[in-house]
Amino acid sequence: MTTSERVVEILVGEGGYRELPKPLKIGTLLFDFTHILVAGNKANDLVIVIELKGDTADDVVVRKVLALTRALDVLRSRRSLTAVLTSGQADPDTVRAISRVCRVLPIGSPTGPNSINAVRDWLSVLLPLREPQAVENLIDWERDVRSVLPNHIAGQFVEDMLKAATFGKGAVEGVLEQDIRAAVEQAIAEGNEGE
Repeated sequence: MTTSERVVEILVGEGGYRELPKPLKIGTLLFDFTHILVAGNKANDLVIVIELKGDTADDVVVRKVLALTRALDVLRSRRSLTAVLTSGQADPDTVRAISRVCRVLPIGSPTGPNSINAVRDWLSVLLPLREPQAVENLIDWERDVRSVLPNHIAGQFVEDMLKAATFGKGAVEGVLEQDIRAAVEQAIAEGNEGE
């Protein structure tokens, strides 16, 4: 699978984008890019994927993107444009020229076992935010602690510590301080009685 195809797969599968037929017709002009996608639902993004190959001249890429943005401006389009550059290494001057008129994501061609994560990271600005699971759903820390404590350790001190743990470090330290103080005072009182 090429990087361009992977970009389309991620945007369609995770971002709700849909691929538009090629060439893209705006007014009377036709624009041909490797892939053209439009965001669904409430998003307003238009994404063009440009696969840079050895025979692709940088000035041609710049002219095509500038012409597309000009056509969108003439039609008073409110869509934000993102150019995703894949496969080849983008020339810094090309990226700079295109970035004057749209967002540019020069992904290149990541390789290796984490290549899909690298592509996803680049595309994260186009993807919806994922809400992490609530901590309460991930772990039940109190049950986990109780399961590793031996039965003979259970007692009021353990119960007080677990109850305080829900209120944070300061509460646990307070319970520990009180328990130590009570044990020391009891030992001192017992020592005074023996004299």
